Amino acid sequence: MPKAYNSVFHEEIEIHMELRKEELGNEAYRHYKRTVKLFDDYLYQIGLKKKEISEFIVEEWIKEVSKGISINTVSQHVHYIRQLLLYLVNCGYRCFIPKTVITRDTYIPYLYSDKELENIFILADSLKAPHVVKNVYIENEMPMLLRLLLCCGLRVGEALNIKVGDIDFQRNLIILRVTKKYKQRLVPYNEKLADIIYRYCAAMGILTDSRAYLFPTIDKDIPLTSNTVRNYFKEILMSAGIRNDRLKKYERGACLHCFRHTFAVRSFDKNERNGIQACDSIPFLSTYLGHDSLYETEKYLKYSADYFADTIIRFEAFAGDLFPEVTFEEKKKN
Repeated sequence: MPKAYNSVFHEEIEIHMELRKEELGNEAYRHYKRTVKLFDDYLYQIGLKKKEISEFIVEEWIKEVSKGISINTVSQHVHYIRQLLLYLVNCGYRCFIPKTVITRDTYIPYLYSDKELENIFILADSLKAPHVVKNVYIENEMPMLLRLLLCCGLRVGEALNIKVGDIDFQRNLIILRVTKKYKQRLVPYNEKLADIIYRYCAAMGILTDSRAYLFPTIDKDIPLTSNTVRNYFKEILMSAGIRNDRLKKYERGACLHCFRHTFAVRSFDKNERNGIQACDSIPFLSTYLGHDSLYETEKYLKYSADYFADTIIRFEAFAGDLFPEVTFEEKKKN
């Protein structure tokens, strides 16, 4: 029976493909396999004997595979081969990792830098709602919401629909009942965030009210709307000097959802720096984020290494500054 792969890396590729088969859906795996086969055939054709892949080899293959196809297809090929090469690097082989090809359709999320996060939280902690605003709790809610989004990677809608009864204060767990995919999931959080959530609920007068929303309007049976928090966050971004008026078509400007992207990239980076390989960390991160497939999670991380290197640093380096000693004072109705 002929071998599926014939290059000097055929054994490593076969193992890698078995792992990817478990991680990817049928359609994604078919495309991935096709690209890897093209690359393996090229390595075999050039007679590569040494288990080492240079920049010249990778660049020449990209030139070869790019003939007669669209830039989007080239981008996909390069993305797939990056995954294979990263796997080989993790196996101890010297391999050149090409940069991702940017196209018009490329989706690049906005990742907050440490300085931007510092400014955002300073402004959120000093937020003063206009006197005409009926919800007198918003000054406490925005600082808490932003910390929850960044430290747990939640979607905005998921956070706004949390009720106090969904929080397990003993085990530091949140049960998300209203999610994008209509699938409940458990989200653990650390002790520092646990202390802030507890003090926040006490200050809001909702600690023992299991039916109350974590982020209520003046009527605790009704949660804040996403439009309300987005409007307040736009004001915070403007005050922080973060502008969205000079974006390229494929760039996503700064927004609340970008806390989720920032969480994903920094969590992935932390795992790598702690010696946890991508094949182990991505499935865990995918489950934590509530993604249906690993492909969704990989989209979050696809461009981080090339285009956001300045923002990919240890999570611990900035986490302490996200939790200043904040005294949540009871707000009195005017």
